[in-house]
Amino acid sequence: MRVKKPTKLEVLTEIENQLNQALQNLVLFSIEPKASQYQFMLTFFSEIKALAVAHHFRELGYICLKNEEFIRQNEHQLLHERSSFIKLAKGFGEITQCLENLLAVATCQECVQENSVCQQARELISQNTQNDEISSLALGRVLVLDDEMLVLNVIESVLRNRGYDVWITSDSDQALEILRAREADILILDLVMPEKSGIEFYRELKQEKIVIPTIVLTGSGNTEDHVLALKEGIDDFLKKPFEADVLVANVEKLIKKEQKHKTAYLKDVLTSAYTRRFFAERYAQEKAKYQRDGSVFSVVFIDLDHFKEINDTYGHVFGDVVLKRFVAEFKASCRPSDQIFRYGGDEFLLLLPETVVVDAVRIVERIRQNFQRIAFNSPINTHEVHVTFSVGITEFNGGNKTLEDILEEADRQLYRSKERGRACTSYVDDAIEIVKEKKRVLICDDSFTVSRLIKTRLTRLGLETQAVATGKEALALLADFKPHLIILDIILPDLNGVEVLKEIRRIEKEEHVKVILISVKSLGAKEQVLSKLGYDDYIKKPISLQRLEQSVKRLL
Repeated sequence: MRVKKPTKLEVLTEIENQLNQALQNLVLFSIEPKASQYQFMLTFFSEIKALAVAHHFRELGYICLKNEEFIRQNEHQLLHERSSFIKLAKGFGEITQCLENLLAVATCQECVQENSVCQQARELISQNTQNDEISSLALGRVLVLDDEMLVLNVIESVLRNRGYDVWITSDSDQALEILRAREADILILDLVMPEKSGIEFYRELKQEKIVIPTIVLTGSGNTEDHVLALKEGIDDFLKKPFEADVLVANVEKLIKKEQKHKTAYLKDVLTSAYTRRFFAERYAQEKAKYQRDGSVFSVVFIDLDHFKEINDTYGHVFGDVVLKRFVAEFKASCRPSDQIFRYGGDEFLLLLPETVVVDAVRIVERIRQNFQRIAFNSPINTHEVHVTFSVGITEFNGGNKTLEDILEEADRQLYRSKERGRACTSYVDDAIEIVKEKKRVLICDDSFTVSRLIKTRLTRLGLETQAVATGKEALALLADFKPHLIILDIILPDLNGVEVLKEIRRIEKEEHVKVILISVKSLGAKEQVLSKLGYDDYIKKPISLQRLEQSVKRLL
């Protein structure tokens, strides 16, 4: 026969009966303190603690634990000093108040189950017992690291009831991952833990460049521990057992301080972009992440083109409108993990985690082209104003580049974009530099196999390619395709390479297209003629694709 599990109300009623007996014993103890009465109270708190833990009454369990420890530590004082008895009486007052609250909630719960008239009570209970999806997000996120599960549960219960979002864990590695993901606003940390001490864990955070307001908990009264914690930079220090209201007050104080600090430290007031100072912190975090797991990331340097002239012509209020819209476009178009920072004036930085440089180019180019289509209404006439920006991108993919190194690389690419007429994107990586648009390569070879091998190799470099088999096809495609480079076989079935090159040079209006000649034979007598026409490299067949790739990179 299955034994019926007692309801919460039945358990709490039993605790209430035991409490009434304990209160009677407390009165007798106040009149004539005896060791037997002392033992009775110690047993009472121990048994109620076990019941509370078993039925998930976390705050009640913690109050019992606190009073049990007080009795054990003050046996002599309780038998001989009135002041200690008064403290014990206050402990009984705490447990009485907590029990009354629990009984009120449990009574409402049973009422809800039996009578639909109690709908209002049901809503009240639901609001008090549901998880952090409603009210807790409003106040802040707290991570608690402690090796005692009861302490974790009590802190979670107390802070959730006050409106905080709470993570609890006894695993320091898990805590570190939560902090790396920036999922907490404040850390509550036990000083003494079996695997590593709270001080050791906090030092690990500092090595990872993780900055978070921290409260240390300890049952030790050692002043040296307190001093050491403060010297390490820990914000506050609470002794176990602690009062729930004192804990909440400390959390509230640090959360408010941190929110005020973050507002000034993190966000640019005008644009709501992140600040330059915060970029330094985020760069250090992404660099540490790369060193842990090899996650490549990209840094983008952006400058609005001719922004001084825009301010001078249309006024600073109009300029502010442009800056705000610029940041808004990036925020709307990027992933939640991507962040934009105001570097100064009209210069901005973009941090793209887990993004290689080629993908960064695609992201930024899409936003750049969309932004330059936006028509701003001129404040001084009926004309529409279009604003463009220039971009330089670099990638962190190894080494020990400092913040200054990475910014210098990105700024160098930004400068190259300005040199090329602005309103474009520049970057350099191990494959090839791409500025403004994809470079186009025309391959002219009557061997399908050779053309396919070259085309495949160059496409991998991010180049746009076209392949033809005859000289006439190459000349016909020249006007529309506008190649930056031609790979030209000298021996072709119709026009030979010399004739094709001569015609290319004749019809060119601006600078000469670059040419790589390929052939199974040496140039021989044709070399003098070809030199006069102008070619940039010659590679003999069978072609080394590595040699060809190096030549293409150099020329483009």
